[in-house]
Amino acid sequence: MEAATLDILIELAKAKCDAAQGRHAAVQRSAEQAQAYLATLQQYAREYDERARSQTGEDFDISAQRNEAAFLARLQLAVEAQRSEVERRAGAVVVAAREVAHCLQRRKSLETLAQRRIDAMRRREARRDQRTTDEFGQRARARATAAGLQFDALQEGSDT
Repeated sequence: MEAATLDILIELAKAKCDAAQGRHAAVQRSAEQAQAYLATLQQYAREYDERARSQTGEDFDISAQRNEAAFLARLQLAVEAQRSEVERRAGAVVVAAREVAHCLQRRKSLETLAQRRIDAMRRREARRDQRTTDEFGQRARARATAAGLQFDALQEGSDT
């Protein structure tokens, strides 16, 4: 895989991760809002039920009692529907978190591949530089030998 292609794939993976993290944050906020609404409904249902119970001892007409009972039943249905919505959104949060983890893993894999490519290129350059240095040293020794000088003597003379 070419370096340019790999760079493009890494950038695409970063963009996908950013988008997935944005979706996760939005789903998380949505789940928190649903939970808050559920808590509000539950609190309202408790308060309404307590108020209805406290008024039971008073003279009440039957139609008012039926209306309150029907309203409380609808309120309980709303609480159950909201509880289901909270569970659905919690599931969506889990799915979004998995998507983020998958994106991050893919991006990390591509970055690791790119780093390995860079490391391999550096090793090749280091070997090439070493070969160049070795060839330079061999040529210098060959020239010194051809000139009738001892290479080791030249090195010792240059050290002082």
